[in-house]
Amino acid sequence: MTMNYPDKVYVTILSTNTYLPGVLTLHHSLMQTNTKYKFYCLITPNLSKEVKEILYIFDIETITITPLSNPHNTDINDRRFYNYSKLNMFGLTQFKKIVYLDADMIVMHNIDELFEKKNMSGTNAGGWLDSNKGWVQLNSGLIVVEPNANVFADMKSKIGLIEKDKGKGDQAFLHSYYSNWPDQDDLHLDHVYNVFHTHLDGYKKKHGYYLDKKIKIDNTDFDKSRIKIVHYIGQEKPWNNISKILNHKNKNSGTLKMKAEILWLKYYTNALEHKNMDNKNILQ
Repeated sequence: MTMNYPDKVYVTILSTNTYLPGVLTLHHSLMQTNTKYKFYCLITPNLSKEVKEILYIFDIETITITPLSNPHNTDINDRRFYNYSKLNMFGLTQFKKIVYLDADMIVMHNIDELFEKKNMSGTNAGGWLDSNKGWVQLNSGLIVVEPNANVFADMKSKIGLIEKDKGKGDQAFLHSYYSNWPDQDDLHLDHVYNVFHTHLDGYKKKHGYYLDKKIKIDNTDFDKSRIKIVHYIGQEKPWNNISKILNHKNKNSGTLKMKAEILWLKYYTNALEHKNMDNKNILQ
């Protein structure tokens, strides 16, 4: 039976069981923004039955994809082993346009306007800080994509052949595949759509960006300095440090990084409460 898919959707990927808390939190945060678009999670066959059942319980629709091998990483226990599979977003031709979001993000305010942006719109996240002026390439955590079967086939034929940086997975591939992206100003989004949690204090100081810590806010009250998406980069994710976050949860002072981690935990806790579940049911 042929499924009727909507034209425009949000998409993330789950290719390892350990990122389940991230997907649940991303989905919940996005739904809190009153988006009018659906959300799909790409999943790889290696996920456990329990993880797939939890996605179902949380009303997250899934699309099973064929994993793409990482030609530069053969360690099946490395979180980057499956990250080339993210390129499957370019082959989702059942949709006309997708907004791809990494699972280690939270969406704090409505971002539906991104569906009006051009194919391959994104940010060079962190590149607006003086210390990172050399960061000119696309960060693949947030991308607006118009899927195309020919493009996807061409990408697969070039995996492992064109990357200049062999250890950075899908992002290194995209840097080479779309090597002229830094010069295409019409594809560069404001960084409120992708701020690393480690850069929050720097963006506040230089650009006046700020975190509104309400878990839900009327989007008509939005202004251009309010951060819409926080991206929790790095190997250690908030769900790996819940006890640490709880220790500084009641502190009034601290860095914006610390406050952003508390905010992630708030979204995660709310997501679990909506389904009457406990963290021990998720982190198995």
